[in-house]
Amino acid sequence: MKPTKKLFTLVEILTVAAIIAILAGISVGVLGLISNKNAEAKTQATIKALELALGQFKTENGHVYVPTGASLNTPSLLTVPTTLPSNLNGTLLKYLDQKLLSSASVVSGANRYFVDGWGRPLIYRMPGKFNKTGFDLGSVGADGKVGDAQGSEVTASALPSASNYESCFGQGDDITNFLRPN
Repeated sequence: MKPTKKLFTLVEILTVAAIIAILAGISVGVLGLISNKNAEAKTQATIKALELALGQFKTENGHVYVPTGASLNTPSLLTVPTTLPSNLNGTLLKYLDQKLLSSASVVSGANRYFVDGWGRPLIYRMPGKFNKTGFDLGSVGADGKVGDAQGSEVTASALPSASNYESCFGQGDDITNFLRPN
């Protein structure tokens, strides 16, 4: 008599497929969490480096940095010129390292703006509403919205209104250079 080959049953194949699907789902979730944590860490490092550069600018020049086209008490993009002037004195560029400067995106060819770990623009306001050292600087976080889920979505062309900024910015998953009072 000839020996017969043992074949897998349909139940065994489906069980293995289910286990593989569960493991894949877990690993995708973990990778998403790691990616989000990396973006958060990058954002915190960028904000800290910019905060130090802006502080040096204020100490040396006697006033808070005002980006081209920005107005006081209004959220704006933190911009620097795309082309380096021959004399960096009196410019924020003097205080930025090359790695930080190269992380800025180009806006309309004339200025660069700084982005967070998710590629969204950092929000800058001078004088600071919440940070009494002179300026507020922050990111809207992973959800892309000011404050919590009710806040407006932020892009380079759609910054928060002054009222939305004052009522929501710095809450939820926002990453800022200040702690918002409760």
